Amino acid sequence: SPSIFANTSILEEQANIKIGFILKDAEDRTSHVWRGACSITPDCFGQFTFLQGSDNRSTSLGDDTQFSFADKPAKGVSSYYSSAKTDTNSSETGYTILNIDGKNYNTPILAVDNMPVIKKYLEKTYSNDLKTAIPQQLKKMYEKNPERFKKLKEENKQKWKQQLKAAGFTDELIAQKLPDSILDPIVEEELLKQPIAKLSDTQLNNIFNKTLHVNITNNAHVAGQVLELTKMTLNDSLWEPRRHSDIHTLETSNAQIRLNTKDEQLTVHEEYKGGAHFLFKQDLHHITQPSLIFDKNVTGNAKVVLEQELGKIKALKGKKLIEVKGDADATAFSFDREYKKGLYKLLLNHCENGFCFDVQKLAIPVATLALYSQQAQMANTLFGLQLSDRNSDIFNRTLAHKSVWVRAIDGYSNQNVQGNATPAESHQKGVQIGGDLFEWQNPNNQLSFGLMVGQAKQHSKLYRANTSITGDMKGYAMGAYATWQQLQDKQTGAYIDSWLQYQHFRHHLSDENSSERYKTKGWTASLEVGYNALLAEHFTKKGNRVGFYLQPQVQLTRFGVDGHFVDSNDTNVTLLGTHQWQSRVGVQAKLPITFTNGITLKPFVTFNVIHQAKNFGVEMDGERRVVDNKITLEGQIGVAVKVKSHLTLQASFNRQTGKNRQARQGALNLQWAF
Repeated sequence: SPSIFANTSILEEQANIKIGFILKDAEDRTSHVWRGACSITPDCFGQFTFLQGSDNRSTSLGDDTQFSFADKPAKGVSSYYSSAKTDTNSSETGYTILNIDGKNYNTPILAVDNMPVIKKYLEKTYSNDLKTAIPQQLKKMYEKNPERFKKLKEENKQKWKQQLKAAGFTDELIAQKLPDSILDPIVEEELLKQPIAKLSDTQLNNIFNKTLHVNITNNAHVAGQVLELTKMTLNDSLWEPRRHSDIHTLETSNAQIRLNTKDEQLTVHEEYKGGAHFLFKQDLHHITQPSLIFDKNVTGNAKVVLEQELGKIKALKGKKLIEVKGDADATAFSFDREYKKGLYKLLLNHCENGFCFDVQKLAIPVATLALYSQQAQMANTLFGLQLSDRNSDIFNRTLAHKSVWVRAIDGYSNQNVQGNATPAESHQKGVQIGGDLFEWQNPNNQLSFGLMVGQAKQHSKLYRANTSITGDMKGYAMGAYATWQQLQDKQTGAYIDSWLQYQHFRHHLSDENSSERYKTKGWTASLEVGYNALLAEHFTKKGNRVGFYLQPQVQLTRFGVDGHFVDSNDTNVTLLGTHQWQSRVGVQAKLPITFTNGITLKPFVTFNVIHQAKNFGVEMDGERRVVDNKITLEGQIGVAVKVKSHLTLQASFNRQTGKNRQARQGALNLQWAF
């Protein structure tokens, strides 16, 4: 690149410029880099148009390949070498061309085009005549470093005296004819004019008018800052600007420009006609000002690619990503694809003086509705039970006074959602343990009171449109129960059963874009009444008794397990369907067979109609969706075996069928009386 310090040692010093010093002073537009000629430092007055870089290091980001910033130098900076070449045919034109063709090239500063800026400053501050302006600026800069200036003047003064002595002058004559009062101004003037003494006005103007063009082509990957660059042509390549870069003319074709951090910004001073993908690897929530700035008109089309996790989309609403001070086509910038997360879709809209983020609220996704509603229902029903689930022989007068029981369940369910052919499938299992603490009995009545605890979990999944969403919940319950029944002949009579439980669950939902964790907790309660009626009885020749009973029953259950939380997208989520009553009305038919050896075998079948006052669903930021499933038909078959009045084993299979939900569940019960 051109230099007005040709044939001086300053050019040799240029290779040893400290990278951090260059970065710091080049970015300060009031520094000497932008203020004109100097002899003190070689990084001013056009002494660089581009800096040494490297094409033997990866341009990928990471701890092992950090680029050189002013506050954190990269490893191996001293071994950088220039892999870019200037175009030899451009030496006679008004610009220098820097070609980077098909290479990985990285450097702290890729190019600084400071000569035109320096010229404007000199002409404005001092004179339109550069030969007058340059010495004045040099003098001003020397005044900031008087010791250096004094040393240079002394060196030049000694050169003068040596030349005079060589011509035959003595020290006395030199002191007489050229005292310091006369020699010092001569030496100073020569020192200030020396850099441009041999240059004509035309040569000097050519130096200051010459600009820099950077061509990046052929799948090159370039990283580096540019300052006041006159022109960049970026074709089929990727450029990663560093810090705050600015270009006057930017021409792009099938190009990519990536901004990596919130502190990186690119300004284009002239008109821009599109043709690039702008990649934003920044955390968009942390940027406080537009990352792209265009001082003039923008036409054509450029794509915006968001490479960072979006986080809370709602918080991006109104944030300006691109500033356009001129006119811009409404389609000048658009997303390369849809960006959605949770209930919201991110938009890039044409706004005043630029392009801003907006947020569109979407309908609750089918998969999200299916799993939230399924978990809401399970949280309220997973520990629900009827009297026959823990005690299948309450009307036996010979039953001992107290008992303990264990109940294990394992089941599957399918949750359908309107308009979705693929159901949400779930698998649940759990165990409950209870025991009587108190019992009172007379010939006609029996009253018992006990405690129970339980633990259960569920896993669910839904596959839809090549994506999947999964859910997990795990929790516990603890509570108490109380039962009253009549003790009449032949195991008939009425009963009333009630229980109260506190339940607590941890939930997890996840898909390829997000992961949500939340808790539900609350109380559930039940009141059940029924009557055990003997319809027929028969004794076999061996003395075995066979009876046929019908047991009509009604159960009311209060649901109080609810959940409310704010998800990872800053969306308020409330589970729907809690704080309601569920009724179960049905009948059980039993055929107990009592053998003479004391063993009783009791097959049974049950049919119920279940009605819920509310549908289960979810509300997200005021948007409510539920799954219509208020009426469910329930059927159950099973068999109980009692051994010697102490041990009762029961196995059952239950199936529920509703409008949008089907479930099946097996249960094993064990009761030990003592």
